[in-house]
Amino acid sequence: MSLFDVYIAIDFSGSRDVARQKSSIAFAEVEHGSSPRVEKDRFSRFDVVLYLIQRIPHHVSRGKTVLCGFDFSYSFPQGLWHSATDLPENWGDMIRGMANGVANLPAIVEKPESNTRKWAEMVNSRIARNLSVQAGPFWGPGFSRSTNPGFPFSKAQFGEFRLVEKRAPGFKTIFQIGGAGSVGLQSLCGIPYLFHLQTTCAQQKVSLHSWPFDGWEPEGSSAVLVEWYPALYNRETKSHESDALACVTWARDLDQRGELRDYFVPALSDAEKAQAAIEGWVLGVL
Repeated sequence: MSLFDVYIAIDFSGSRDVARQKSSIAFAEVEHGSSPRVEKDRFSRFDVVLYLIQRIPHHVSRGKTVLCGFDFSYSFPQGLWHSATDLPENWGDMIRGMANGVANLPAIVEKPESNTRKWAEMVNSRIARNLSVQAGPFWGPGFSRSTNPGFPFSKAQFGEFRLVEKRAPGFKTIFQIGGAGSVGLQSLCGIPYLFHLQTTCAQQKVSLHSWPFDGWEPEGSSAVLVEWYPALYNRETKSHESDALACVTWARDLDQRGELRDYFVPALSDAEKAQAAIEGWVLGVL
């Protein structure tokens, strides 16, 4: 029996320009017994999150269970948040802090213009001061440090990659902001939206399980939020549309064969599970 009835994937964008966001963001959805559909060239980051917030209750009101997610990193390597804020490492508190502001760091906002790069530079400054080093870990075009500072980062209590990114080849570090293939900017833009998604679902009485932060077993919730990594599933020509479609068809096909459940219980020690509860995990990495 399938775990889910509906599968949704969003290929996100880190572009500052709204027109470029609309040309990059793709929204894919498939339900058992129907053909997958993908929408593109209509969404800004704000728009696509709002659309997801509308689609989840729509399906739940029909008695359907929903698997959904984005293709950006949902968290940082363990130790980064504490090094930047002196606060405990807790994912729920972290996404709230990035959405609302915390510990002398502002909220990440889109309007009147995106402050994401400024936020990363502020984290760099705080970590450099807290750890008595020359610069923080974020780097890329337009940053004070334009090239990878190298890891292990001097005196840092965190590494360059999350545990899940060490398990599978090809992942990019969240610390690279801008440049070919980078995921850092879209991740920093996207993480605060996860808090808004959680908050809105709670207000609408929709049970949203953020995996694995809320636990490794997905059963019992109306909707489950996962982190997608399209390169794991897409064997076709790469595009925003094909990446989003690959996520939903991969999950649907496995679920129909009764094999998707295995991917919610990767082979991890208790210590690794505790680390992943801070850093997150990618569905498809065992």
